[in-house]
Amino acid sequence: MSARWHMHDYRSPNLEGIVDGAIFMHRETAELLDGKGAVHHDLTRGPDGLVSLLKEGGPEDTVYAGSGPYAFLYHLWRERTGASYRIVREVHTSLWSGYWAQEELCRPLVRDGDLVLFPTQFTRQLYVQAFDSVREENSAVVYPLLHRLPRRRPVPTPPRTAPVRIGYLGALSEAKNFDQMVNIFVQVYRLSGGSARLVFAGKPNTDRFAHGQVLGSLRRRGVDARHVVSPGVLAPGELGRFFRSIDVLLFPSTASRETLGRVVVEALAHGVPVLAADIGPGVELLPAANLIPTVLDTVTEFSMGRILPLGRVDEECAADLLLRRSYTPARLAHTTPYRTEALWQALEGRPPDVQAPGDRRVVDALRVRPRPAGHPGLDPERAERLFLDYFQRHDDTLLQAVADFETRTGRTHPRLREIVVRAERNLADYRAFPRLLDALLLEPLSFRLADVDKESS
Repeated sequence: MSARWHMHDYRSPNLEGIVDGAIFMHRETAELLDGKGAVHHDLTRGPDGLVSLLKEGGPEDTVYAGSGPYAFLYHLWRERTGASYRIVREVHTSLWSGYWAQEELCRPLVRDGDLVLFPTQFTRQLYVQAFDSVREENSAVVYPLLHRLPRRRPVPTPPRTAPVRIGYLGALSEAKNFDQMVNIFVQVYRLSGGSARLVFAGKPNTDRFAHGQVLGSLRRRGVDARHVVSPGVLAPGELGRFFRSIDVLLFPSTASRETLGRVVVEALAHGVPVLAADIGPGVELLPAANLIPTVLDTVTEFSMGRILPLGRVDEECAADLLLRRSYTPARLAHTTPYRTEALWQALEGRPPDVQAPGDRRVVDALRVRPRPAGHPGLDPERAERLFLDYFQRHDDTLLQAVADFETRTGRTHPRLREIVVRAERNLADYRAFPRLLDALLLEPLSFRLADVDKESS
């Protein structure tokens, strides 16, 4: 019998207000599998939504767990019912409690034949190092994206005597080092005698990065308002116009959850060169000439429940690269993981070879505080009950759990209560159920980045 695919029906989630590369990829991959005749189910119904698979499914059936960090549910239901279907799961953010908890819960339930997909070798290395259930042979680097993107010729590098149009696209946040992007632009603007333009787009994550606030700050720093354009949050169909309006994209993000920098691949596909931090995913996407030296933060005790910058880029170096036009034109050197062929190969059990080494600086420096052995939150059945209580609207049970949590912590948690009483239940909203899981079951782990040189001396 030929292979049969099963997946959560991801065709119409409400994405209003959600701008996230992982969410877009869940939907896009679901559409690809839908073209292969995949059988749809509703994960939020629990095992009742997979009755035919659990009762009749065999080794020829594969569940694609591509709807967020919930793959542990498929593993649990398979174990409970003695089913034999195969599971392909995803990890779409790096040092985030959601996917870290998924892998903690999946760890004892992974079987031979299961597969986990990562957007980059960098992310894969993080999880291979942390989990004995994630190995080279049962994981792959796959992120099908190029089928949706153009393959435009590299845009010409403007001469040093002409204005350079610098672009930024993504969350306007501390984690993405957006403030450094602004500082770098101001340096280029001043040192070039005003011969620079800025186009920045994205959703602000804090009031100080609201578009009006940023524009006002730039004016106060001497930047002519006519040299700055802020189109706000862009829809996918508006990306082409954005990339045609810039000469180079600045991507200084060192966000603790960064796994790819989808915008980097998008920019390169549109022919726009990218300057990025020399840690994390940028290392395998860009030539060395386009990487900005970065100093890791070896002081902060990070939490996987928050998104923060892992380091800061060298602003003077970045400005110098832009002023001298000392960067390489756009070229996506390693295209294999981003083609649909890579997805089909992986799903058929023939994962493509990784062509680029991943960044080792963060991987080697990472020190995660371990969870105590026998922690009750590691019981996947408790996580299942919480998941079903939330998506099946057992609000009284959830509110009681929140009340018990408030008693234990000695303070109120109004944001958790807001999540429970909210009318909508959206699997695509990582600000909702994963926060309940963090608070009520699996507290986010903490980590730090060690100074490897000091440790070895």
